[in-house]
Amino acid sequence: MKKLFYSLVLLQGLVFSTYFGAWSIMDYLELEKAVAANAHHAEMRHRINVGFEGVWFLLSQMIVLSAIKELSSDKKENS
Repeated sequence: MKKLFYSLVLLQGLVFSTYFGAWSIMDYLELEKAVAANAHHAEMRHRINVGFEGVWFLLSQMIVLSAIKELSSDKKENS
């Protein structure tokens, strides 16, 4: 049961990482366009979005690492 739980947590972390990573890349590209166009309001909006999406991406990676750690510790205990 514990292995199933941490496998689902791992899947959730991977899905979140993919989602927030994709949005972060898209917003970064829009940020570059806004900087080139000298659009200050759009630039600030995309800077904020890129920053917070980066934080969510890193938090998702922490979930992934925690799940991997728990799954690997289960294998060591069973051996």
